Amino acid sequence: MLNYNKKLPDGASDWVVTEENFQTLALGKCEAVMALGNGYMGLRSAAEESYVGEKRNLFVNGTFNRFDEFEVSELPNAADVTGLDIRVDGKRFTLEQGEITEYSRSLNLRDAELVRSFIWTNAEGKKLEFTFRRFVSLDRLHLIGMKLDIKSLSGSVKVSIASGIDAQVSNSGSQHFHEGEKRIYDKKYLELIQTTTESKVDFVIGAAHRLKLDGQEIENSPAMEIDRRKVAVAYSVDLQEGQSLSFEKVATVHTSRDLAYAQDYSLPAMREHALGDLKSVYAAGYDALFQDHASAWAKVWNEYGITIESKNSFDLLALRFALYHMVVMTPAHDRRMGIGAKGLSGEGYKGHSFWDTEIFILPFYIYSNPKTARSLLEYRYLGLEGARRKAKENGYAGAMYPWEAAWPSDGEVTPVWGAVDIVTGEQTKIWSGFIEQHITSDIVYAVWHYYRATGDEDFMERYGYEMIFDTAIFWASRLEWDEAEGRYEINEVVGPDEYKEHVDNNAFTNYMAHFNIELAMQYYSKLETERPELFKHYDELLNLKEARKVWESKLDLIYLPQPNENRIIPQDDTYLQKEIIDLTPYKDQEKVGSIFNDYNLDQVGNMQISKQADIMMLFFLLENKFAPEVKLANYEYYEEKTLHDSSLSLSTHSILASDFGDKELAYHLFKRAAEIDLGPKIHSSDAGIHAASLGGIWECVVMGFAGVRMLDGQLHLAPKLPDHWEKLSFPLHWQGKPLEISITPQQISITNTASEPVQLFVNGELQVVQDTAIF
Repeated sequence: MLNYNKKLPDGASDWVVTEENFQTLALGKCEAVMALGNGYMGLRSAAEESYVGEKRNLFVNGTFNRFDEFEVSELPNAADVTGLDIRVDGKRFTLEQGEITEYSRSLNLRDAELVRSFIWTNAEGKKLEFTFRRFVSLDRLHLIGMKLDIKSLSGSVKVSIASGIDAQVSNSGSQHFHEGEKRIYDKKYLELIQTTTESKVDFVIGAAHRLKLDGQEIENSPAMEIDRRKVAVAYSVDLQEGQSLSFEKVATVHTSRDLAYAQDYSLPAMREHALGDLKSVYAAGYDALFQDHASAWAKVWNEYGITIESKNSFDLLALRFALYHMVVMTPAHDRRMGIGAKGLSGEGYKGHSFWDTEIFILPFYIYSNPKTARSLLEYRYLGLEGARRKAKENGYAGAMYPWEAAWPSDGEVTPVWGAVDIVTGEQTKIWSGFIEQHITSDIVYAVWHYYRATGDEDFMERYGYEMIFDTAIFWASRLEWDEAEGRYEINEVVGPDEYKEHVDNNAFTNYMAHFNIELAMQYYSKLETERPELFKHYDELLNLKEARKVWESKLDLIYLPQPNENRIIPQDDTYLQKEIIDLTPYKDQEKVGSIFNDYNLDQVGNMQISKQADIMMLFFLLENKFAPEVKLANYEYYEEKTLHDSSLSLSTHSILASDFGDKELAYHLFKRAAEIDLGPKIHSSDAGIHAASLGGIWECVVMGFAGVRMLDGQLHLAPKLPDHWEKLSFPLHWQGKPLEISITPQQISITNTASEPVQLFVNGELQVVQDTAIF
């Protein structure tokens, strides 16, 4: 369905994702994969003309709202500014009629521009050339730019275009906005003001249009329309054969959640500012605005300048695709916002943040852009309010992070009901919001990872220590004493493998809880000795001295499942006793979750089947706590039982395959991860792109193939490039020092541009790099 061989006009390759055939039954794929954004907002790439089954989504980060008391908070679908009602000689234009040739819709990753072009012949035999362009500005976060060029190739035609701001949209039926106010200034500047129903976030959306005939701007007084939840204008132009019409549209989006209004907000002031912004971008024009946007992206690619020289060019394009989407979905501008599991590309998971951010996306920012990594962790610090409330509501102490997070103070926002049970016909209850609790220690792991990799003591003093201490207090209160076994256990949980619900002693959960408490004890001692004033502050805030007594009494009695006689660590208390079935029919499936066509969740729960990496994730995060032979034995045991029905899974298994020296399997899993969104499965991305998997692609390359790890506070580099890779180069930040690393099958080159030397382990040997070193 998608082609990756198209080059940019200047000849640059491995930058373009192209759709070469229009398919009305597969609209969601390109809408999500080719989504645009800048972290402030995300725009799903629906076509300008309307089709049944399309999803027209515009999301502004952080603007969460609840439709009513029976639903959870979600990012509201803002008014559509991309839809155009195009008519040719009075008949509505659609690709479902007429003849289409030379069709192409491309996402240019380098410049973050969406371009769609084709030649269309209508039923009367009149032929027109269409080119649509669109971008969401990285230079001006509130700006969306669009351009349509229409050329008459045979005969004269009358072209009419109706365009505006259409708030007759919803989130799959949930309407998040009050009716709002509409206005048109000077027959040119369109304005729509709406407020979310529950969170009371104000939106001001503006739009303006410019028409040119054969390059010359024309004044064309539009027909104006204001209707329910809609404001629009319509233009008509007569085109002679050979003439071209250029139709430009700029739109601006501002909300009361914008950081500029965090302290001092009034709707009239924002409205005035938004109108001024709209007039400014209109005066600049599409071409100049796009050039500024492209320049901003050039800086991004220069900063994240990772390159792969591979015999398979798809490898580099897949990596660039992953980096592109991480940029467009990350709210680098505002620490009050997280990253949704679908980014800003679709309604899937309602814009909520999961452990996906900390475990799969944050490593990219830790090593590529520590400033953004810190912002994402500060979002979690701001979420302590909701985490403490969740702990209290569940009868625990400390901070218990929500499985799904929205606005930081919202607390738990996981829906309660999900898909159908094929046996009972009832809705399946979603237990993760209640008992999938490992996210609390996952966030602490990310804090620790960031601190050891950056040395950012200021972050720890302001935020990090408090997060670690209060989550350790939670875990200590969560532990359950088993008198018969003489140990503390953690029962009734869901681990990373979500096909196993209500299990006792999930190994990942237990080990990570132990890590969390142990880390808190280490930092307790550090602050007590080195920073007595800071220690006093946290002691007064959290009663640390009493907490320490509890930690000391419980830590060594936490049950940590150990390898059996076959070196296998039980995923939970009963996993190894469950039935084993042949998983071959479900391993190479067209759509994830196909096993539920034959079994319900309770039945799958009684089989040795894993949705995703569980024990393997433990080996990745706490790898130096386990012997290599134990890791290998478990990998071989659990890999054949893992369906990879979660997009989070393949990258972890790929990294471990690299560690074990299985280059062929490591690359195969990397490619499968890349093909979750870019592959041929036409409905894989309908609900949005897979944010964690995209972060995992970077992890496969840098932490897997290049072997970059942080172990016990030390940087390690142990490359195992795929056999068909000739070179891998990437930037890496370590302890505030920027490094440039280049790896070939023959050598490793490390350049340190900082004035101080860097220590790291290269293939297990401690090395010191001052300027450039070759190994």
